[in-house]
Amino acid sequence: MSDTQIFTNDIIPSLLNCIHSGIIAINRKGIVIVCNNRAQQMLELGDEVIGKPITSLVPNTELLTVINTGQIQYGKKFYHKDKIFMVNRTPLLNEGNIIGAVTILQDITELEDVLTELESFKQINMELEGIIASSHDGIIITDGDGNIMKFNKALLRVTNLPRECFLGKKIDCLQEEGHFSYVPVAKRARLEKKNVTDLQRINTGKEVMVTSTPVIDDAGKVIRVVTNVKDMSEIVKLQEQLNQSLEVSGHLRTEFNKLLEEQLRSNELITRNHKMLKIVELIKRVADSGATVMLQGESGVGKEVFAKLIHSWSDRKGAFLKVNCSALPGHLLESEIFGYSKGAFTGANNSGKPGLFELADEGTLFLDEIEDLPLELQGKFLRVLQDGEFFRLGGTNVIKVNVRIIAASNKDIKSMVDENKFRQDLYYRLNVVPITIPPLRERLEDIPLLTEYFLAQLNEQYNMKKVITPQMLRRFISYQWPGNVRELRNLLERLVLISSSDVISEHEFTESKQSNIELNQITNVDRLNFQDVDEEIPLLREALEEKEKELILRAFEKCKNLRRTGEMLGISHTAVLRKLKKYRVEFN
Repeated sequence: MSDTQIFTNDIIPSLLNCIHSGIIAINRKGIVIVCNNRAQQMLELGDEVIGKPITSLVPNTELLTVINTGQIQYGKKFYHKDKIFMVNRTPLLNEGNIIGAVTILQDITELEDVLTELESFKQINMELEGIIASSHDGIIITDGDGNIMKFNKALLRVTNLPRECFLGKKIDCLQEEGHFSYVPVAKRARLEKKNVTDLQRINTGKEVMVTSTPVIDDAGKVIRVVTNVKDMSEIVKLQEQLNQSLEVSGHLRTEFNKLLEEQLRSNELITRNHKMLKIVELIKRVADSGATVMLQGESGVGKEVFAKLIHSWSDRKGAFLKVNCSALPGHLLESEIFGYSKGAFTGANNSGKPGLFELADEGTLFLDEIEDLPLELQGKFLRVLQDGEFFRLGGTNVIKVNVRIIAASNKDIKSMVDENKFRQDLYYRLNVVPITIPPLRERLEDIPLLTEYFLAQLNEQYNMKKVITPQMLRRFISYQWPGNVRELRNLLERLVLISSSDVISEHEFTESKQSNIELNQITNVDRLNFQDVDEEIPLLREALEEKEKELILRAFEKCKNLRRTGEMLGISHTAVLRKLKKYRVEFN
């Protein structure tokens, strides 16, 4: 065998296998004619490669494209079996003719991973640089030997020292050169291997607060110390500004509380109870919303006062109107609330009459004792709440209104729903914002305030100067008040009227509980009996209602006619009818 043949058959394959890069050559038909061991390993081709089509071994190869176009490809990325290669592809020429192509492959998978990780580190370093630069406090980073590696511009501002004091210096030198009065905190943190915070005085006159934190490796060696420097003069200034702000805030809060108390007093809401004040906050939030409110609580707790407060704090331009759902029978209540058209019933006004819904348009309608609303009217109420429209009694024209509804009850409406005494759908429409007002016995701190307020009103009303003793006030606080605020006011009114001196004492209060006290004629009322406060006593308003009932019945029995009865009593015939229904008087 000649030397040339030996070189071609033995030496060249050995040389190719010694090369670290992969080499593959194909003929013009795409058949592999050369493939070194490195190429077989990188591409995972196996042992039998020579003589096979390149496309059966490497489907996504572009060697055939190089043969067809004659274009050389340098530095191309090639992806094969989760690996990344950098390849050069070159056509093989013989006397100017393309007889095949060769590719040289370099595995750069690990290099790509390193580049990706390097980019990630670059990004992190940029973010860290940005954080350090944007810090309002001064920052110094030193290595394990105390050499200053990095600092920000804020450090120069906080310390009033030039850059030359830090560039290329060791942190320990700052004291030696006279810039710092004490041992640098960063040095102490490095030596003690723990966080250190202390004050440091600088020769520029600045006093700073320094906090140094050592960074310790797994071997327990300090490799970095991160130091934060705060300007104490700025902290003192901020503290002064904070104190001023707190002072202004406290003054504004006091003024606001005064204004709020005056506003509440103008609406006859007198309270210091935290539950009541929370209700006031809730009312402020929902007043402008137009949402339906359900006020619940015992009789006399002041539901109407809260309803008026909601209306006054809302942006509604219309009137505040009230209707007591228990005062009239169903058909009269319907005509009062929804109005009636001409000829709707016998005795109706010839021109018809608008109801409270129309009169309260753009305003608020307060429905007291909503539990007594007849079932036959509840559906009509529901339509007004849902659609804002209704028909007058006997009418055919749809009337549209924008009325805010506030309902009130001293009963458990949910239980009435369960007993089919109240419509469930209407209950949920009314109960959008439920508010339960606590009874007076649960807000004892309000009793002295209410007593003072009502006593001032009554003294002005009756031109008196009555006061109560501390012992009397203690009796008020210990009493359970089943009638709540209404009972408190009525009792005070009684005591103001029956007291023989300007000082209402506990003795007089006890006497009023133990015996019946006769009063002379008061506002057209004959002699009234007041019984034990702890029992169900006829208070002044109740006694007046009893006398009113007696007078109306006597006049009606005499006249036998609504109109003539009204003329005798000086009121309208509709008022006579309403009062007769109020007192549940049956008549033809």
